[in-house]
Amino acid sequence: RGPTSRRAPTSNPVKNLGQRQDVSKDCRSTAQRTTMTDEFISDYLKPEIRVTASIQNHKLKAEENHVDNRLSATDDNRKSTTDNRIATTDNRKATTDNRKLTTDDRKLTTDNHVNNNIKSEEFSGLTPSPKFQRTNSLRDSKRKTEKGLSKEAVDALQATEDYTKVTLKTGHSQKAVKEVEGGKEQTQDTLLLQIKGKLSMQTRLVATHFSSLNAHDTYILVTSSHLYQFNGANTTVMKKSKGTEICNAITMAKEFKCMADRATILEQSRGSYMLKQFYQLLNTNSENDQVSEKLLDDEEFEQEMIRENICYKLNAETDSFELMEELSARRLKHSRLRDNEIYCFDYGPEVYVWIGKNADKSARRNAMVAGRQIFDAKQRPSWGVFERVAGGLEHSLFREKFKDWPDVNAKNVLAVKNPCAPKKDKISYAQMEPCDVHEMRRPLPEKPPGLVLEMTDVGRGTGLPTDLSQDIFGHDVETTGVEMWRITDNSYEEYPKEKYGEFYSGESFIIRWAYRVMQGGRKQDHETGRDRAAFFFWQGSDCSIKEKGKSAFLTVRVDSERAPQIPLTQAHEPPAFLQIFQGGMVTYSGKISDQKEQKHSERLFLHRGELECESNLIQLPEISPLSLRSRGCFVLQDGTHRLYVWSGCKSSRHTVAGAVCAARTLADSKLRGTRVCEVEEGKESKEFWSLFTGGKQPYPSLLQDTRSYNQSIRLYNLYEEQKEFKFLEKEYSCRAPEVTAPYPFLQSDLYENDQPALFILDAIFKVYVWVGWWPSQSHDGEAMAHTGSAVTDFTERYRLSLHTAQEYAAEDGCEVEVVRAGAEPDEFRSLFPWWNLLWEGVPTDQPGPSPLAVELRKFLKTEYTLEELQERPVPLGCDPLRLEQYLPPSDFMAMFSMAKEEFLLLQPWKQTKEKKKYGLF
Repeated sequence: RGPTSRRAPTSNPVKNLGQRQDVSKDCRSTAQRTTMTDEFISDYLKPEIRVTASIQNHKLKAEENHVDNRLSATDDNRKSTTDNRIATTDNRKATTDNRKLTTDDRKLTTDNHVNNNIKSEEFSGLTPSPKFQRTNSLRDSKRKTEKGLSKEAVDALQATEDYTKVTLKTGHSQKAVKEVEGGKEQTQDTLLLQIKGKLSMQTRLVATHFSSLNAHDTYILVTSSHLYQFNGANTTVMKKSKGTEICNAITMAKEFKCMADRATILEQSRGSYMLKQFYQLLNTNSENDQVSEKLLDDEEFEQEMIRENICYKLNAETDSFELMEELSARRLKHSRLRDNEIYCFDYGPEVYVWIGKNADKSARRNAMVAGRQIFDAKQRPSWGVFERVAGGLEHSLFREKFKDWPDVNAKNVLAVKNPCAPKKDKISYAQMEPCDVHEMRRPLPEKPPGLVLEMTDVGRGTGLPTDLSQDIFGHDVETTGVEMWRITDNSYEEYPKEKYGEFYSGESFIIRWAYRVMQGGRKQDHETGRDRAAFFFWQGSDCSIKEKGKSAFLTVRVDSERAPQIPLTQAHEPPAFLQIFQGGMVTYSGKISDQKEQKHSERLFLHRGELECESNLIQLPEISPLSLRSRGCFVLQDGTHRLYVWSGCKSSRHTVAGAVCAARTLADSKLRGTRVCEVEEGKESKEFWSLFTGGKQPYPSLLQDTRSYNQSIRLYNLYEEQKEFKFLEKEYSCRAPEVTAPYPFLQSDLYENDQPALFILDAIFKVYVWVGWWPSQSHDGEAMAHTGSAVTDFTERYRLSLHTAQEYAAEDGCEVEVVRAGAEPDEFRSLFPWWNLLWEGVPTDQPGPSPLAVELRKFLKTEYTLEELQERPVPLGCDPLRLEQYLPPSDFMAMFSMAKEEFLLLQPWKQTKEKKKYGLF
């Protein structure tokens, strides 16, 4: 090794140094032996050899000296390196000892300082200051940490609080439900919910006791660690489905402090150890106890529960709840709640104070006090609850009190799905709700929609009054001229002025109305005071499609002024058109050529119009007692120049006055020399009845009815649009404020709709559900299918219509009857001014009228045979997406080898595969 080698020694450097010294001694002994050899050679060998040996001897000496120098230098370097390392180690030890000494000195100094302070404070009679207490604590904690204790353990050991004297506050939790009469409060929250009903499922809180169970209903037991769904032996599929829905909501949101991950479904018909445990939780230990078999009608239960509902609204000024009758005794909708209000809902054993998100803070504090007064005002069961419900944090028991509470969990939770829920890409009518009857009963605006011409509302033809409260500046409309043309075969001809106002159901006419709009009674500038015109092309009800198209085409030729053109059909004229003739409009049946021979024959006219200037007469096709209506007025013309004005017993004064005015106008202008006679219903003469075909005959008269008919009937069209069931009220364009219209609607309002149509007719003291028919052809002449999805959709709309009519009639407690097109009873037909029994395309084999309860009962059947479910269309009231659920349990088990609840847990594609085997998909 050279002297520059820096390889670290692998053992003690001192020992290695001794070994190297021994090696150098061996090298020196070798050199001595070499010298002795050289001397021997020099004495005995030849001189040449001695010279050579001498040279070699010098070389060896030089090499020896070089080796000695190298060894000595290496040994010196190694010794110095070893000495430096030993010195460095000694310095490090000394530094460590100094640090330890310094630390000890500091500890001693701190201890002396603390002891001196403690002694001084003890001497002065004071307790040690917190500052030095913390110092001692830190010192002790360091010592204990060095011994292996954690910081938390050290803090616990150093704590000086006496926890035996601490009183813990109880957290705000849901009030525990008490046991049956006289029992103490339970140590954990336990709720028993009952699900009962048919049309509108009711979820109510009942006593947590075995006696509350019934074999015909579904129950949910909620504890802090378990969730049970108990299905009675005779419960329905819909109740089970509703129970599953509520259990899913409870487990997802951990409502009622229930930490169960899933619900345990228990069937009464299947005994199990879980069922025994369920019974034990309901305070029964006897194995002989039997679940009640007493049947309580679901419909009666629903009505009784709804009647008990009471709603209060907090009055911020008095800090007390006020009764809201319009929201009581009914099942509310979620849209009725306002975020800035506070309500109190009294459901008998359950009382909730609902506080909106934006409610006043001061009102919130007083709401619970006022709500408690309501709760204590009645004698309630010991298991009753009184709760505060915050807006947006409602639990399932509260949400189920409303008919359309939105599912807020479905938007954010994706892992948990309701197995009974239909697919999103298909319309689910089961999720749709009936129409809001409160919106349906809302009064119509006093002012009917007027006629707008050239961006000006002419009202009823005389203008609009000024209404500063609605920023409406009125204007007057003045008629300046009228012209009429009659449509002929291929052209049009002027109509004689003396016949203005005479129309025929088989003809078409063109009327030019010239008028002027004035504001404040004075002629204004060119924009408002100029002469204007409008063209009406009037089409009779007996006109053919060709004649109607011809009238529209010829109106364009007549209108050289490019004025507005308005199509009109018989009996649907607006008030602005009727006032043109000032009560002199008469519509005869047939054509002009047919009337020449009947000018002085018997005719029967119906009076229409709510004002005298809008009165008009319409000739009826037959002179029959069945054409008379007790709420209307009729004009009967005989052949001896006499006009009888017949007024019904329930006709109003303005109707009689308008009919008399129209009869006199007809007598003066068109039947000169004719005398007008007034006849009241029930006081007719034999001469009067002799003019009718067949004489006096029974007709739907109201002479024996003592009720007052001072309201107008109302008509609603029910339909589905964008997955929502809606209604559209038919409006009578000629209605007038503060005046009742006896017969505002016509048969065509029902029959000239896309069939099958659904209508609700409010006849004041009775409500009708009118059901249309399935046409054999569409408007385009194509055949229409009577099976498949179209029939299924109509069936669901029909069900919703029945529920809507039931809720609508419940407001007044009147009767509901279902009638079908082509089989309407005389009582229903008498609600219209006239009725055509031979309407084209209407079937004559429709079933007769039936009560609402009978029709609803068809939707309540819960079990069908496989053959019935395989029929198309499906049975009335069945959900086509869940046909397998309507099978009896025994048949379901035999077909699918599993229970209905287990089938719902399968993947959707597996369910579909199994249903296809039996034609249930």
